[in-house]
Amino acid sequence: MAKKKKKKNTKTLKALGIFILIISAVCLGISIGNGTLLKTDDNDTNQTIVNNNNSNSNSYNEKDTNTDKVQEPEKPEEKTKPQEQNKVTTKPQETQNNQDEEKQEHSEEQVPEGSDIGDNLDIDIDTSTLSNTAYSWSFKRNKDHVKPLAYNKIDIQQYAGYYAINTDEKVIYLTFDAGYENGYTPSILDTLKNNDVQAAFFVTKPYIVNNVELAKRMKEEGHIVANHSVNHEEMHTLSDEVAIYEIEETARYYEEATGYKMDNFFRPPKGEYSERTLYITKKLGYRTIFWSMAYGDWDRNDQPGKEVAYKHLMDNYHPGMISLLHAVSSSNAEALDDIIKALKEKGYRFGNLYEVE
Repeated sequence: MAKKKKKKNTKTLKALGIFILIISAVCLGISIGNGTLLKTDDNDTNQTIVNNNNSNSNSYNEKDTNTDKVQEPEKPEEKTKPQEQNKVTTKPQETQNNQDEEKQEHSEEQVPEGSDIGDNLDIDIDTSTLSNTAYSWSFKRNKDHVKPLAYNKIDIQQYAGYYAINTDEKVIYLTFDAGYENGYTPSILDTLKNNDVQAAFFVTKPYIVNNVELAKRMKEEGHIVANHSVNHEEMHTLSDEVAIYEIEETARYYEEATGYKMDNFFRPPKGEYSERTLYITKKLGYRTIFWSMAYGDWDRNDQPGKEVAYKHLMDNYHPGMISLLHAVSSSNAEALDDIIKALKEKGYRFGNLYEVE
C-alpha cells in the first residue's frame, strides 16, 4: 500500500509541474503579444498624426495661394448641405449658358435674317427627329438704335424665320397682334389710313368670327392679314396634326368669311416655338415673324399710357425693326399718330412684310 501511495504522489507532482509550466508559457506569450501590439499601435498612431498634419498643411497652403485673405481651415465636422451641393453643380451650367449667349450674340450679326433656303425645304423630314424643346422669343434691347441681339437658340433663318431685317435703310415694319377686339382697332386703322401707312395684323380665328367687317377692312385698306392660330395655344404642346389644323383652319375660315386669302405669315402665340414647330410652319408655306421691339402693352386692365408707349418706340426704333404692338391697347391707339409722324420726321418709311423675301 505504501508503495502504491508513493507512486501516486509522484504522478501528482509531475502533473502539477507540467501545469505550472503551461501556465508560465501562456503568461509569457501574452506578455510578448501585448508588447508587440502596443508597439504596432504606437507606430500607426504616430504615422496617422504625421499624415493628418501634412494633409492640413497642403489644404491650408492651397487656400492661401488662391485668395488675398487668410482663410481658416474648414472644421472637420462640417459637411456640405444638399442645397450647397446643388449650387455648386449649377454654376458650371450657368456659365455655359452665358457663354452660349455670348457666342450667339457674336454670331448673330454675321447671319442674314430670313431664309434663302427655306423655300427649298421640299424633302419631308420626320418631325420626331426634330427637337421639340420650347423657347420663348427674347432679345437684348439697346439705346443705340441698332438691331437688337436675339437670344434665339435655333437658327431661325433656315425655317424662314425673321425678327428684324438686316438693313441700313430707315424702314420699319409695323405689326399688330389681334387675339380679340377691345374697341381700338377702328381707331388704329383710321390712324394708319390718315398717315398712308400699311401694317400687318396677326389675327386668330375667333377674332375673325366676331369681327368679320374689321377683318375685311384691314385687307381692303392694303394691310397684311396674317395668321395667329385658332386657339392661341403654345404650338410646341400640340401634335403635328393639331398644330397644322391651328394654322390651316384660321386661313381657311378667313377666306370663307371675307372672300380674301390670308397672307402667309405666322406669329407663334406667346412667342413660344421649337425647331419642330418652325419646320411645320415652313412646310405649310408660312414665314414665321417674331419681333425686335415690344413692351408690356397687352393687359387691357393695366395700360401704361400714351406717353410710355410713345417713349418706348422712340427709345428703341432701328432700321429694319419689326414691331410687336397689341391692338387691344389703348396706349398704342392713342400714341400711334405721334409715333408715325415722329419716325417719318427722322426719315423712316413703313415697309411691307413681303419685303423680307
